[in-house]
Amino acid sequence: MVVGTRYLTDRLRVEDVIHDVFADLWNKKETIQIQASVKSFLRGAVINKCLAIIRKDNRMDYVEDHSFDSVDKSPSADQILDAGNLKNAIVEIVSILPDKCQEVFKLSRNEGKSHKEISEIMDISKKTIENHMTRALKTLRNELKRRELLIIIFIMIKISFLLGGNPDI
Repeated sequence: MVVGTRYLTDRLRVEDVIHDVFADLWNKKETIQIQASVKSFLRGAVINKCLAIIRKDNRMDYVEDHSFDSVDKSPSADQILDAGNLKNAIVEIVSILPDKCQEVFKLSRNEGKSHKEISEIMDISKKTIENHMTRALKTLRNELKRRELLIIIFIMIKISFLLGGNPDI
């Protein structure tokens, strides 16, 4: 029981896991071969079942967080604006990349070309393609983080101003 409670907080779920482990053990009693001690085997089985439940819960949370309301399947205006702003930011960031890097990125992401296809089109090695993509993605990631941080700072300054703080920061 103690092993399961390290992974799952709900004691009843842990009890269910333990029952499932023993049921599986009973159902596979003819074919199962325990190589280690029974204690180690049962401990491992309980841990694996708990981790499977956690993975399943995480998948369900992801689906719930990323699904639209069943009545209205269209994205909200905010989501459309956010997507448009992100697309504009990406286009802007890609434009500051070196020319070859831009071309590789656009062929990969916009046209869906594989590294091999890009290599043949541009007559450069696949390793060079990988280097360009690594550089482009790193630049994108860093710039998007920097811009997000600037927006957060701007919002904090505005909130501070609205609450009577010093607007001249």
